[in-house]
Amino acid sequence: MKHILRTSMLVILIIILAACANDEATSNEEGNKDEGADEELKIFTTVYPLQYFTKQIAGDQASVESILPPGSDPHTYEPTTKEMVEIAEADAFIYNGAGLEPYAKQISDSIKSEDIKILEAAKGIDLEAHVHNHEEEGNEEGAHEGHNHGDQDPHVWLDPISSVQLAEHIKETLVELNPEQEEAFTKNFEELKGELEILDQEFHSQLEDLPQNKFIVSHAAYGYWEQAYGIEQIAVSGLSPTNEPSQKELENIIEKAEKHNLNHVFFEQNVTPKVAEVVRKEIGAETLRLHNVAVLTEEDIKNEETYLSLMKHNLEQLTKALSNSKSGDSSESEEQSDSDHGHSHGGDEEAQKIYDGYFEDSQVKDRPLSDWEGDWQSVYPYHEDGTLDEVYTHNAEDSEDMTAEEYKEYYEKGYKTDVDRIVIDGATVTFYKDGEEKFGEYTSDGYEILAYEVGNRGVRYIFKLKEEKEGLPQYIQFSDHSIDPTDADHYHLYWGDDREALLDEVTHWPTYYPSDRSGDEIVHAMMQH
Repeated sequence: MKHILRTSMLVILIIILAACANDEATSNEEGNKDEGADEELKIFTTVYPLQYFTKQIAGDQASVESILPPGSDPHTYEPTTKEMVEIAEADAFIYNGAGLEPYAKQISDSIKSEDIKILEAAKGIDLEAHVHNHEEEGNEEGAHEGHNHGDQDPHVWLDPISSVQLAEHIKETLVELNPEQEEAFTKNFEELKGELEILDQEFHSQLEDLPQNKFIVSHAAYGYWEQAYGIEQIAVSGLSPTNEPSQKELENIIEKAEKHNLNHVFFEQNVTPKVAEVVRKEIGAETLRLHNVAVLTEEDIKNEETYLSLMKHNLEQLTKALSNSKSGDSSESEEQSDSDHGHSHGGDEEAQKIYDGYFEDSQVKDRPLSDWEGDWQSVYPYHEDGTLDEVYTHNAEDSEDMTAEEYKEYYEKGYKTDVDRIVIDGATVTFYKDGEEKFGEYTSDGYEILAYEVGNRGVRYIFKLKEEKEGLPQYIQFSDHSIDPTDADHYHLYWGDDREALLDEVTHWPTYYPSDRSGDEIVHAMMQH
């Protein structure tokens, strides 16, 4: 009730302010008529996909902005008075509908006039029903105020084919606003339609015949993928991230995850709900990210992400999760070191041979950058402060070749680096050095199999900087014991501008672990080999 009252008061205010603005504009209307004929349209949208589709179709004929700030929640966001005045003075306001934006319908009803076109983009689209059958049964408390979508799933933009319909509705609105540009709008729409259809084909081809078809998510936003691609979301929360399941439902999710050997939990780009974290810990799952694409984050904007790039990243993450089933916890007890500097690894006989560097060329497969995705910390600070001394003592006790002091000296050269943190998100790699960050996009440059003097071998997975940027290496090379696609538990990174020279480097291998691990956890992992 308070939300409705606040919105109503804002609406009254913007009507008054907009009327004043219109009165002032009327006096100059005749003089500016010819000049205004060539002015670009001013359009506001709610969720980012509507902004993206509108801009792609309108081209340079419109200025298009989303009213949602970076990282905000479209379920709960409330526009400011200033934004509402700007909307009232625009040429068009486009919102999704289907219960997604509680404020949008009331605002649109209040600012209807001959001067502004209002489009509920999802209206007329066959919306997917929200089926309460994946661990959400009996959730009587799920319909929190302001977050209840009813029985329709409003996240229609996550389906590329349904997005074609959204885009077509937008195109029709643009033609109404500027009929003279109908040919250009239609041409741009057809190009966008083609891109969306190709995206749909990529989802179909990559998700077919994978070992898994179920995945755990922290927000039940992905029902359209179930319908389109035959996969099933197990939602930890209801349709809004704030709708937490009951204890009974939580137990049901964990039981189902274990039953189907699910070893990944998807969090969204701007939230990590506590309940989802409980599930992750209970089933020993790896954390992956899905982007609901509703709102860009600051990092997305910095990285110049688009609807298409984010959806393709989602596809990569889905493929990774659905390609693997849970097979045990041996990865957590591996010796955290690379065969470049001669440490061993637990596991079955074949895995042990590969880890030790004995494998056939035919066993080596290319790997995507997403295998190393995440937020990583250098182990060098733990070396410097003495945290890793326990590891060196342990190694010395297991070997007669080197003392603990000699091991520490050896790793001083190996681990040393001033890049204390690396974040890998999609194709973007961000290096953190001396309090500053440098980021760029990297693309695969294949791999190289290296032979070592002691008789074993290793594989370097190589990525090249797409566009030269000051302060960024042209090449980065990963080594982490694995020779085919798998999520890295740690890695050793070589970087520089000379591809071949890096391949010759075997004594300096800055090493990185997940940033959420403590020094003691890293020590424990290193000693369990």
